[in-house]
Amino acid sequence: MVADHYSQALTHFRSLLLTTLDPIERAAALPGEWYDWFQQDYQTLNEVQLENQRLKTEILLLKAQQQQFSKLKLDVERLNRLLGTASQMDDTQVQIASVSFYSQTPYTHFYTLNKGQLDQVELNQTVIDAKGVVGQITSTTPVSSRVRLITDPEIQVPVRVQRNGQRGMLSGMGHDRLKLMFIPDGAAIRVGDLLETSGLGHVYPEGYPIARVTQVSQTQGRPYLSIQAEPVAELNRSQKVLILTRPVSMRDPHDDD
Repeated sequence: MVADHYSQALTHFRSLLLTTLDPIERAAALPGEWYDWFQQDYQTLNEVQLENQRLKTEILLLKAQQQQFSKLKLDVERLNRLLGTASQMDDTQVQIASVSFYSQTPYTHFYTLNKGQLDQVELNQTVIDAKGVVGQITSTTPVSSRVRLITDPEIQVPVRVQRNGQRGMLSGMGHDRLKLMFIPDGAAIRVGDLLETSGLGHVYPEGYPIARVTQVSQTQGRPYLSIQAEPVAELNRSQKVLILTRPVSMRDPHDDD
């Protein structure tokens, strides 16, 4: 009986002790639990930040790729326009070239193209873009060529008014301006008329659009009208152009000397 009494007392004492120590153990465990919670929360926050940074990087790369896709789309559209122009040329041979340099000063206007003697580019070949005449090849190297633009003050192109066939001479004035010369006073020409190459002189092939009339005025005492025009080609924006192969009938026999 005595042993049983002591056993019950010991059990009661143990229970009382555990009851007393439980809050202390819980309090002692709190810093560790807080640390684990903080550490877990910090890791989660760090993972979120890393994921956010990764997504920002992916968005930046996608935007960069989108810019390239937009550029490629524009390149395809330009090439389609050029190919559409080339498909209307019957048997005329052409080759596509890229503009690698563009110069426009008060004294000279020219392109540098990435095609030259190794590509059978020759002097005096006509160059056009998707809308009209750009200029003429004036010098070549093995890998490049120079095109003097129609706005260059040294350029003169025989043209005619598409609407009625009236002939004249188109000359560059610089800064995207042209003047049409030798049109007699009283000639049937008006603003908006399209000018095309006449083929006279066997320099530029016949029938290519080159300019549109922007101003017509009379000068008292002069036999000719004062006429200004603007190029139909996109001289300031063209990146791809077509080099036309000169027909045998247009070639100067001295070119092969």
